[in-house]
Amino acid sequence: MRLQDLLKQQRLQNHYTQAQLAQRLFVSTQAVSKWEHGQSVPTIDNLLALSDLYNLSLDELVQGSPFFKKPYVVGHRYRRSRVLLLLGAWLLLSIFLSGFDFKNWSILTMIVVFGSGYLIPILTNDYWVIEATQLKWRHYGKGFIFKQLLERQPKLETMAYTEMAQATIYYQVRQRVQPFDYGSDDFKLIITAKDGRHWALELGAHVQDFLPQFVNYLVRQGVPVADDDGIVELLLRGDSLYNHFNAGKRGATGSN
Repeated sequence: MRLQDLLKQQRLQNHYTQAQLAQRLFVSTQAVSKWEHGQSVPTIDNLLALSDLYNLSLDELVQGSPFFKKPYVVGHRYRRSRVLLLLGAWLLLSIFLSGFDFKNWSILTMIVVFGSGYLIPILTNDYWVIEATQLKWRHYGKGFIFKQLLERQPKLETMAYTEMAQATIYYQVRQRVQPFDYGSDDFKLIITAKDGRHWALELGAHVQDFLPQFVNYLVRQGVPVADDDGIVELLLRGDSLYNHFNAGKRGATGSN
């Protein structure tokens, strides 16, 4: 979102007219109007005064979200120690559940395999990393992944911002057939490369902490960002994406 729009949005959210704000900052109403029409920008002194008035950091005021230091990890970064710890803990629990009956390996094997079916999705959550010049991500996909889990240094796919043709913020409401289905909707950042390839990166929770600034950062790097559903504006207003897109549907009480 542009600075002029952010300034207007903050003024309205704090219930000031242009004249009232001008009076608080000791500037003319015409100056406030020019800021909000993009005809001029506030001086650093006025930005600091606005920051104090709205109780926001300068990053939140001019970019829409707190500063996030790069590299910034979206999701949970892979750690082999965590994998080994969880697998080891489940093995010990499996031995306990089998009644320490080492003669009947079939029961122990069934318990280990059954539990692994629940553990593996936890251990293989995709994640991605925002860096100063590129994005990195780890996508596990499907199939036999124990070898990937035990890698000391997992291989990440990378793409420089200069290779990107577009980034698209995609939100799709998940069809729910049960009244108590509170699962997350499909929420992704789709990266399209200049050679036509594309990747879908999970956005998940806590997007308000980084997405508005990251969108601005991409634009400054020359990457167009498509946001047809106005996701960034909703985040800046503090709206729940889940409730906004599931309005009127049963069970729409969660949040993204």
